[in-house]
Amino acid sequence: DQIIYRPDLGGKNRNELYRIADVMGYLTTVTTGEGKNARVINFKPSPTHHAKNSGALGGETGEVWVPDLKAHPTFLADLITQAKDHINTLTPAQLAAAKAQEELENWKQSCEEAEHAGDLNQLTESLDKEHMYYQNMRQAMLMRAKALNCTFDKQRGTWISPPEFNGISDQQRDELQNFIAERGLDVKTVCEHFGIDALIQIEAANLPAVKQDIETLAKTGMTA
Repeated sequence: DQIIYRPDLGGKNRNELYRIADVMGYLTTVTTGEGKNARVINFKPSPTHHAKNSGALGGETGEVWVPDLKAHPTFLADLITQAKDHINTLTPAQLAAAKAQEELENWKQSCEEAEHAGDLNQLTESLDKEHMYYQNMRQAMLMRAKALNCTFDKQRGTWISPPEFNGISDQQRDELQNFIAERGLDVKTVCEHFGIDALIQIEAANLPAVKQDIETLAKTGMTA
């Protein structure tokens, strides 16, 4: 699984942090071409870490190499000053547009990282209907909800996770394989008929109905 480095905050608080912060960087250690270790702050967001760069730090890459702080004690203060100086060159309209775009990108990233209904509920709670990109943000959340197979309960106003899958046991699978063979069919044909890759993807509760469907399939003479 891919590790994603992000602020250790809940969805609502994290999105609020993105909203009020001008810059947010990910500090990591890299190996240089000479084989030495060096520290880098990356202000450009990526699939592996969260970041924000309204101050245009680090140019196109968003990477700022950290010097020896004993020799450069004002390094962080200088970075903040550099970011502020850049922000002050923007008009209010430019600043608002850039901020809204960054919030949209951070929102999309949060949506992609949502894993269950609880994450979607936090996103819904923090979604600002007055935001410039409200519709884009809403669609990104709905797409993630669809991918997670979550449904929205309008009465309760919350997202609900899909029921936990309870597949057939190994013994039931073996019995079903015999059941299929006895009817002159093969597992591949049956799996293709149900649109699954393996028999263990069959819900245990649906097993009687599946057997009935296989009976019908055998009678129609559909074989591989």
